[in-house]
Amino acid sequence: MVRTRIQGIALLALIVIISVPAESQDYKEIGRTTEKEMKVVLTSTFGSLRIARGESGKMVTVENLRADESGFNIDYAVRNRVGYMDLSLGEDQSAGENGDKHTGFKFSGLKRGEWSLHFSDAVPISFDIQMGVGRGDLNLSGLTVKDLNLSTGASDVCLAFDQPNAAPVENINIEAGVSKFEGRNLGNANFRHFRFQGGVGTCTLDFSGELEHEVDVDVQVGMGVMTILVPRQVGARVLYQKNWISRVDCPGDFSSVGDTEYISDNYSTAQGKMNIRVDSGVGSVKVKRPD
Repeated sequence: MVRTRIQGIALLALIVIISVPAESQDYKEIGRTTEKEMKVVLTSTFGSLRIARGESGKMVTVENLRADESGFNIDYAVRNRVGYMDLSLGEDQSAGENGDKHTGFKFSGLKRGEWSLHFSDAVPISFDIQMGVGRGDLNLSGLTVKDLNLSTGASDVCLAFDQPNAAPVENINIEAGVSKFEGRNLGNANFRHFRFQGGVGTCTLDFSGELEHEVDVDVQVGMGVMTILVPRQVGARVLYQKNWISRVDCPGDFSSVGDTEYISDNYSTAQGKMNIRVDSGVGSVKVKRPD
């Protein structure tokens, strides 16, 4: 009985500490308390999603810019100074898999449609994002991204790192289904290993930015057109599987090495290096130098 009361008091304290304005169903926020890190799981079934840098003292602010029906839930709890956030747009998650309600802090009742989410720039954040049908403007510039996994369905998505990421990212994993995907200034992401798997669609991966170390990039394309932009100061080595139904094109400062490799003239001298491995089905991959 005593233990149950203590747990109840701790949960109540967490609810009291987190600031959530109740006056508007179109705006919610969670204030920062003792968090040193945050892990975010975000599922967007349908609609438009925007992600950007927010205020340091607010772990997240959520705005419903254009709504059509209910279907938004967010669960948040702090354990060992790590914030665990589970957001769902377009789904009812009022109960767990076994019918039990989630523990921790929770609010719901917003509507899906067009969403704007701003995350705190004060703590490292690990993102696990799944998008279904819709549009995504994921501008992670100014945030401290620790880890990133992104999966898109039938979506039009732009992922941007317009400023150097303060934290090293060991792996960035992206899976794009039937979609249009654009990655902008990915060289600022401070990653070691970048993996992209595309299904059907048009994809552009622009690695402009401050890439000053050696990285590995794995690209798998099913049916579509892939463009990879490599800055002129960055050396690149392209490895690919040769077949008659796909092609890999490289710019004039790349030399062919055998039947399955291209290498740039500055690969041995460049500070930033990219080792690009291409697996293409029915489609084409073009490596270009940005103007």
